[in-house]
Amino acid sequence: YISALITGSLFSIDRNLLLKGAVRLVPVGLVSIFSGVMVCGLMGVLGGSSFWDNILYIAVPMTSGGMTAGTVPLSQTFSEVLGVDSGDILTRMAPATVLGNCLAIVFAGLLNNLGQRRPELTGNGQLVNDGQPPRKVDHGKPTLTSMMAGLLLSLGFYAFGELCRRFFPVIPVYAWMVILIIAVKTLRLMPQQLEDAACHWGDFAIKAWTAAALFGIGVTLIDLETISHNMTLYYFLTVLVVELVITGVAAGAGKLIGFYPLESAVCGMCSTNMGGSGNVAVLSGAHRMELLPFAQIITRGCGALMLTIGGILVHLVG
Repeated sequence: YISALITGSLFSIDRNLLLKGAVRLVPVGLVSIFSGVMVCGLMGVLGGSSFWDNILYIAVPMTSGGMTAGTVPLSQTFSEVLGVDSGDILTRMAPATVLGNCLAIVFAGLLNNLGQRRPELTGNGQLVNDGQPPRKVDHGKPTLTSMMAGLLLSLGFYAFGELCRRFFPVIPVYAWMVILIIAVKTLRLMPQQLEDAACHWGDFAIKAWTAAALFGIGVTLIDLETISHNMTLYYFLTVLVVELVITGVAAGAGKLIGFYPLESAVCGMCSTNMGGSGNVAVLSGAHRMELLPFAQIITRGCGALMLTIGGILVHLVG
């Protein structure tokens, strides 16, 4: 499902807009995450905790790329350095990860409502504001043949992503998919007919499978017991403020460099969700599934960076 969305979304974007968006998005993500991390530390000082404890156990887990790829390996790293059981550390970190994901989904729905009331803030799924009104490219009428070709393309890019991950495991498979498809799109290696086929298959996946995917995500990943564990009003407010800061800074920074503020804010929020499934839930709530490739760049790229920074910080101040 995610492979279909990535291939369909990337091949549906204009080549020049894709390049502009991919290059500019990482700085927006980094600035918004840094702002959220600093505010989280200040909340710790104001709330009687500590600056570094809030950063290590709330901000870094929230922005590390999800539970499996972020919080779990982060807790193992902390365990090795501090000599504490990794399960105890994970119990302390997990509520921030899960609650951040839930708040991002709620914020996504609120931003969609804002876009309906303030259409000048949104590109309706188009990230880069090139001075032209948001436009939808016509990829022709889908056929069974074109959708089967799109299916094979999505699986083919996934297979190549897995192959690349075997040699460079530090980069996740979906991040490799994004890199490979951007390269193919940039170098014009794919005939337009096949690009259209990928778009047809991606559109089919969105319409046919999104509801089922969200149901599965809700049943398996929204763990209310984890959220309630160690939950206090101060803890909730800290996570809420971090989410607000990251969203607001992403919107403002994105507007400064030529993004639509609402789409930039949605991409910024994807730094606080639970990986690929979290991206699907957030973008579905915002009704902007076209942004999935950009969300993957933020989630995987910035998540890997925060995982590294967390490991360094716990050695220095743990």
